[in-house]
Amino acid sequence: MGKEEKGILVVDVGTTKVCALIGEEKEGKLWITGMGLVPSKGLKKGTIINIEEATQSIKNAIEKAKSQAKIPIESIYTSITGSHIKSLSASGVIALKEKVVTPSEVEEVLFSAQTIELPQDRIILHIIPQEFVIDQNRGILQPIGMSGVRLEANVRLITCNRSAFQNLLRCFENLDIEVDGVIVQGLASGESVLTSEEKELGVILIDFGGGTTDVAIYWDNVLRYIFSLPIGGELLTNDLAIGLRTSRIEAEKIKIKNGVCLRDLLEEDEIIELTGIGDRPPRKISKKILAEIIELRIKELIEIIEKELYREVFIDKDPFDIKSKIGSGIVITGGSSLLPGLVYLFEQMLDLPTRIGFPFKLAGLAEETHHPQFATSVGMLLYAYNLQERVKEERKEGIFHKLKKGFIKFLKGG
Repeated sequence: MGKEEKGILVVDVGTTKVCALIGEEKEGKLWITGMGLVPSKGLKKGTIINIEEATQSIKNAIEKAKSQAKIPIESIYTSITGSHIKSLSASGVIALKEKVVTPSEVEEVLFSAQTIELPQDRIILHIIPQEFVIDQNRGILQPIGMSGVRLEANVRLITCNRSAFQNLLRCFENLDIEVDGVIVQGLASGESVLTSEEKELGVILIDFGGGTTDVAIYWDNVLRYIFSLPIGGELLTNDLAIGLRTSRIEAEKIKIKNGVCLRDLLEEDEIIELTGIGDRPPRKISKKILAEIIELRIKELIEIIEKELYREVFIDKDPFDIKSKIGSGIVITGGSSLLPGLVYLFEQMLDLPTRIGFPFKLAGLAEETHHPQFATSVGMLLYAYNLQERVKEERKEGIFHKLKKGFIKFLKGG
């Protein structure tokens, strides 16, 4: 970037935490040079319910990150999640003027694919190419340079609720910050924890966060489906508070310190002590009771994910067909992914190999961010950095970016 070093700021706005990271290019690679992590307020299940509180959380996280990095910011990206995130299929078609596919014509056909009629409360966040078709030759993933007279693009549009999007941007407007892009959390997490081999062979990514669980499905190196469920680690905390008759604060501490989602991992005589509420004395309970409560909720989550996969993704398919698409199995990430027994339950119930996804180590603050709870924020940084590098290369070739020009202004209705 030369002498005037400039950074990328990403702000992952989650239900339980807001994480701001600043990345900059040094010696030809991406470094994390600033990090701000604060408790999140004003959100419920991924959606903003109090703009003033959410704005303050975002401000605190950004200030912490900037105090470490101490460089000018070139671009800013934030994240969005919630059960309002949906995806749908669409297609676009154009005639090839020069009888050969150029980068600008790929841009044009993708732009045409988003010109569909959506309900007024929905907006498009991402356009994910599924395949290109040239003169009825299907299954093409990289059409540039190929000959033909007609180019078609089949895409997956990721959409969200307009008011949820606008409320998120309003928090940044309150801070006089202009956002360059909004990234779906599940898509971002895939950038930081999935290998290219996994995406090629087929993989189900499950980002088990505080307020939501985001699910993304890849095969043939393409994102095929994405959805978000209003179930996360907070729900486990609530269940424990009710089941153990204790406060949410105490339930959260117990979950972090003693949480296990498989009863068979415990000995019968393992006992833990609960702090009494008010003037009540402490109580002792079997750790197996704790595990039973968590196990029931995790099994319910897995059943909901499985039902959604069959309803939206693998319609009219049998389990063998699914395994042929999902050759790499399942990758679980997110702040709630390290519960002992979680991997075993997913493997047993979905009959697919499962691993925990840790974000790739970048230079700089690598150790601090090498944890599943930072999968989304590290992925956002990678996504934004790769996007900017690609735009720089295409600008050298004189490509006009219809998809990117004024995108946020368009989404806001400006």
